[in-house]
Amino acid sequence: MSEINTAVAGVGWYQRIRDCDFVVATLVGVGNLLLGGMLFMMCLSSSITFGGPTAADTARMHDTSRLAQSVFFGWLLVGLLLFGVFRMTRSVITHLACMIVPLIGLVVVSAASR
Repeated sequence: MSEINTAVAGVGWYQRIRDCDFVVATLVGVGNLLLGGMLFMMCLSSSITFGGPTAADTARMHDTSRLAQSVFFGWLLVGLLLFGVFRMTRSVITHLACMIVPLIGLVVVSAASR
C-alpha cells in the first residue's frame, strides 16, 4: 500500500512543475534576454580598440567570442533539454524565441570583429 502512495506522490511534483509553465516561461524569457544582452555587450566591448588592433587585441576578441558562444550554446541546449524533459511547451517556445534574437546579434558582432 505504501508503494502506491509513494508512486502517486512522485508524480505530484512532476505535475506541479508542468502546471507552473506560464510563470516559468515568463522568467525564462526575462533571464534569456538578460543573458543574451550581457553576451552581446561582452563581445561588443572586446572588439573596441583605440587605433589599429594589435595581435593581443585580436586574440582577446577571438577568446571572448569563443567564450560567449560556448556559454550561449550551452545555455540554449541545457534549456531545451530541461524544458523538453518536463514537457513545458511554453517555456521551450519562449526559450527558443528569446535566444534567436541574441544569436543574430552575436553572429553580426563576431563577423564584424574579424
